[in-house]
Amino acid sequence: MWKNNQFENHETSNKNNSLDRGAQISLWGSAISTFGDALQTIGSVISIEEGRISDAQQQQELEKLQSQIDELKKEESQNNAMNSNVEMLGTLLERLVERLENDKS
Repeated sequence: MWKNNQFENHETSNKNNSLDRGAQISLWGSAISTFGDALQTIGSVISIEEGRISDAQQQQELEKLQSQIDELKKEESQNNAMNSNVEMLGTLLERLVERLENDKS
């Protein structure tokens, strides 16, 4: 009877060890899965932040380009005003030359 009881204890011990190993493997798997989820979340946050930084840099570049466009338009407007003045001055010089020629005659 003692041998039979010893065999049952050994069999129960093996079952408990199997269950313990299964639980340990399950626990490790869950821990690794949770760690992977955390890494995925961190990666997503970093990606979103990089997108925000990129958007801010693009906005700064657009503002800089708009400023340059505005400056060029201002210079163009000033040049057009100067061209009008040059044309008017040319017309006045032509009239002066005509008067001087008429006065000589």
